Amino acid sequence: MNIGLASVKFINNDIEFNLNNCIKFVQKAKEQNVDLVIFGEAYLQGFESLVWKPEIDLAVGIKRQSEKMDMLRNCCKEGNIAIGIGYIEREENKLYSSYLVIDKNGNDIVNYRRISSGWRIENVDIKTYKEGTEFSIFKFMGYKMTIGLCGDFWTDNIIENFSRDRIEIVLWPVFVSWNNKKMGTVEFNEYIEQSKKINKNIFYVNSICEGKNYLAYGGAFAIINNELKAFLDQEKEDILVVNY
Repeated sequence: MNIGLASVKFINNDIEFNLNNCIKFVQKAKEQNVDLVIFGEAYLQGFESLVWKPEIDLAVGIKRQSEKMDMLRNCCKEGNIAIGIGYIEREENKLYSSYLVIDKNGNDIVNYRRISSGWRIENVDIKTYKEGTEFSIFKFMGYKMTIGLCGDFWTDNIIENFSRDRIEIVLWPVFVSWNNKKMGTVEFNEYIEQSKKINKNIFYVNSICEGKNYLAYGGAFAIINNELKAFLDQEKEDILVVNY
């Protein structure tokens, strides 16, 4: 199985650009014989797409059953490739930082909602801005997998409970910003060491963006059997293909 980690650009509040860029790199992944290509957290709208006012942000959220998500489902069917993508999900009058995985036939495998609260600012209306309550375990091509979004795997009690499960692969899409752009920095090494604490096979991917408050430089890596198997340097819009 080939997993593609798409460390690619998004523009905050430009869904048309983000969706088209996603489809472009899905096609590129298909040319590289990728079975599952995964994008970063909140990729579809951008991590800074919300202003924390429900009357505005609810219009930013995308419903799971929507025309835009159907475009991705069709992309999977046409290319015989699976996709994982982060988005701000709207369900009625609630918003989540969610992650949808679609299989090669265009069917939803799992829709995961981030558990940790670091995707939102403090003191918001918690009736609108919500977190999920549990990890989602699923199978793809015979492998048992799960997903964690960014800060989910920086909470010790979550890791302790999670580590007991017999899961082979963990997808870790993030939105991470830091000052030093080069791989091998203290910050990057911290994510590698944190991945080893999880004690699973980790596939990490970050997006690239120039935001109002945050700069994200991308980057991706895979840790197999607690060893760094492959990585993609930052500031390089590309797909890291890892054979598992």
